[in-house]
Amino acid sequence: MRQIAAPALLATLLASPLTAAPQALKKYTYEQVHFGNIPVELTLYTADEQAGFEAALAAFQRIKGLAAAMSDYELDPPSALNRIAAEAPRPVPVQKELFAALQRAIELHAVTGGAFDVTAKPFVQLWRTSRKLGALPPKHRIANARRHVDISALKLDTKARTAALAKQGMWLDLGGLAKGLIGDEVIALFKRRGIASCRYRAGGDMVFGDAPPGADGWRVIVPDLLVDKPDGAKTPLSFLAANSAASVSGDVYRYIEIDGVRYAHVIDPRTGLGVTERRVACVRARRGVDTDPLATAGLVLDEDRWRAALARLPSAEGYVATTAR
Repeated sequence: MRQIAAPALLATLLASPLTAAPQALKKYTYEQVHFGNIPVELTLYTADEQAGFEAALAAFQRIKGLAAAMSDYELDPPSALNRIAAEAPRPVPVQKELFAALQRAIELHAVTGGAFDVTAKPFVQLWRTSRKLGALPPKHRIANARRHVDISALKLDTKARTAALAKQGMWLDLGGLAKGLIGDEVIALFKRRGIASCRYRAGGDMVFGDAPPGADGWRVIVPDLLVDKPDGAKTPLSFLAANSAASVSGDVYRYIEIDGVRYAHVIDPRTGLGVTERRVACVRARRGVDTDPLATAGLVLDEDRWRAALARLPSAEGYVATTAR
């Protein structure tokens, strides 16, 4: 992630009385750009416009701080995440949110059988260059990068709350987990301020508080993921969500074609190559820290292995569809 200065907080949008809500709650939506260039939308219902504005402002500050700490782009000075790599193999004290992110990353690496790996940044760097050049990474460069991809080299000390990479030359990339985890933090912030009905949305990652007043949940529609209707026709995936999270990942827009083969932006950390099967995956679960990585794994694993991984999280539910070639 590359953190840039967010634009000024937008004025309150979409404010309208909800006649169905006896508490006279109103809907407010705010937006800023974070995580480099991703619009982050916060929607909340409150009877106090000023309190809602202040909560949104606090949430954006929270997003900015956490995104900066978990950025894999900031090098001079290094972000909190990059300090772990820069000071390897020495243990580095880290804040509790970053420590929690690294802990969950190790756990989800095991859950997905290595399809999600935060140490795979050397492969990602190779493919960023490949997209610019329009050519596959040379085999010897993939082999060299593989020497620096090893989740077992990420050492965490729970008592001291430190993190270390046992091998120099390794790097960490939380891009497949951070937006979901930060969404969890934002919803928790809103609820601490008494705003229960709220939603966080950053790209394909969404985290939800209570349902909107008078509704059973927040409506989510995934236009690129078609599912079967009872009559056999195809329709976009649609569902209601509350006090949970959902993430969508796919190669519909971000891909490169080399020698007639289409490679997604998602890298299989087990091979170092971009995935070639065109899919869209959506995961629903209790927390964004889980849905974000598992949706990415849905593009890497075959469907049986992916569903086996989802089954290891009791709250997780997944949908996947192969898109047209």
